[in-house]
Amino acid sequence: MSGARPFRDVKLQWLQQLSCDKDLSDSARSVALYIITTHLNGHTEKAWPSYQTIADATGKSVKTIQRAVRELEVKGWFEVQRGNGVGHNTEYRPSAASILRASDAREKTDKVVTLYPDEGGQIRPERRSDVSGEGGQICPPNLEKEKIYKPNPREDAPPRIETRRAVPLVFVAETKADQVEQWRNWLRRHGFPSIDALGMRTVKTGKPGYALPSYWPPDETSPSALDWIAFFSRRRDHIAAETARQSDLRRAS
Repeated sequence: MSGARPFRDVKLQWLQQLSCDKDLSDSARSVALYIITTHLNGHTEKAWPSYQTIADATGKSVKTIQRAVRELEVKGWFEVQRGNGVGHNTEYRPSAASILRASDAREKTDKVVTLYPDEGGQIRPERRSDVSGEGGQICPPNLEKEKIYKPNPREDAPPRIETRRAVPLVFVAETKADQVEQWRNWLRRHGFPSIDALGMRTVKTGKPGYALPSYWPPDETSPSALDWIAFFSRRRDHIAAETARQSDLRRAS
């Protein structure tokens, strides 16, 4: 074992080990998955959603969330620093021991050597796009690596390649000033218009806020950063095209 890696490098292994921990209750497992996949800040490796936020998202009571957090702490998955409830929420981060276990698993994975058949070439699993008549869940293909080829109007034209991945949006209240400001800075750093100009403003249950890909902008080394850059690029282009269309309509009338 060569030591602990940054959590972002072993996040997949960490989640796999968590999902396979038979000693964890279902409530503790779902709370941990929600915190890590939705709230964890890639820079600080910390998350601080309130008990009520977790309860609302997972459909559980606050008491159940508190018991689940305690279980995750006792069983060595999270290091928990409890807040006073007045502007200082409880803070969560993956424990050093759990990151070390995930790093060990990642190291073993990196040492695996892929063998190819004698006739050469790489064996790829067949992609399934139909709905199976049998029970069970069909996992979607990894669109991050998959290339979608579209027919061309001319046979001699080079193939057009489009890579696109759906980006689910979450609600970030306007009162979450730190999160909103980090998003503003991230957009500015990548050359995008303001968060308002991109039309991300929305209202949820009477509260003003923004519909964004995540509660925090991505770490620059995160694979999701490319998805979100592509998302905002499409958003910007769509708004520009719609603005031009409206201008044409006004001139025509």
